[in-house]
Amino acid sequence: MASLQQNGKHTCGGTLVSEDTVLTNADCIRSSNPSEYTVVLGRLRQNGSNPFEKSFSVLKITLTNLTDSNIALLQLSTKPFLDRYIQPICLDNDRTYSVGTTCWAVGWSSGTGGDEQLLQEFKTRVVDCGNSTETGSICTELFTRKQGESGSPLMCEQDGSWFQVVVLSSVDISTRPKRQLSVMIFERLNRFQDFLTRSLGTFLTPSIRQDAANNTTAATTIMTTSGGTQNHFSLFFCLLIIAFSLLFL
Repeated sequence: MASLQQNGKHTCGGTLVSEDTVLTNADCIRSSNPSEYTVVLGRLRQNGSNPFEKSFSVLKITLTNLTDSNIALLQLSTKPFLDRYIQPICLDNDRTYSVGTTCWAVGWSSGTGGDEQLLQEFKTRVVDCGNSTETGSICTELFTRKQGESGSPLMCEQDGSWFQVVVLSSVDISTRPKRQLSVMIFERLNRFQDFLTRSLGTFLTPSIRQDAANNTTAATTIMTTSGGTQNHFSLFFCLLIIAFSLLFL
C-alpha cells in the first residue's frame, strides 16, 4: 500500500505496481506539479510511529483521459528497496474471477482505525452481476466503504496470488435496482489495459517455483517484470502482514 500525500498531508491510497510506479485514482491528483506530492510506502498508521516506512518524491504524473473514471500513475524519483513491508502487487490482466472468489479492499479513511488511523481491510467475495451490468465490471458482496479510500485497491485471490482488479474511488459504489443493498459494482482495471501496458510494459506476473527434489510447489513466489528483474516474495504473505498487524497492534 502507498499513502499519497500532497504538501505533507495524506490525500489518497495507492499501490506499488512496478519497480518505481504507484497506481492511484485520477481524482486524487489535484495539481499537475509533481513536486507537491510525496508517496509513503511501508506505512501502517497515519498517526503514530511507522518504523518501516519510506518516503519518495514524485518525478512524473501520467493520467488517463477517458470518459467517467480515470486513473493516474506516479513515477517515483528512486526505486524503493523491496522488503517485507514494501512490495508491488500484480495487476488484473483480463483474468476471470469466478463467483465466490475471495477479495479484499484495503485503505485509510479519516474517522476509522482509531486515533492512529490504522490501515483498514475489508473482506468480500465476487458475486454474479447478472446480464444488466456493462462489460468490464466486477460485482462483490457488500462491504464497508468510507470516503477517503479513493486510490486504494480491491484485490482478488487467484491460484495463491493476489491481483488488483479495481482502483477504488469515492463515487464507484453502486447497486443494481432489482437487488438494492446486496451487490456492489466496480469498474475493472481492464478498461485501462492499453494505457497500463504502454506505461508499465509487461505486468508483474507470479510464477510459482517448483522444488525439483520432491516436485512440490515452493513457498516463494517469483515476480517477473518486463526487464527480467526477479523479486522473491509472496503476495499472500504480504496480505497476512497487514491482517496480523491490524489484529495485534
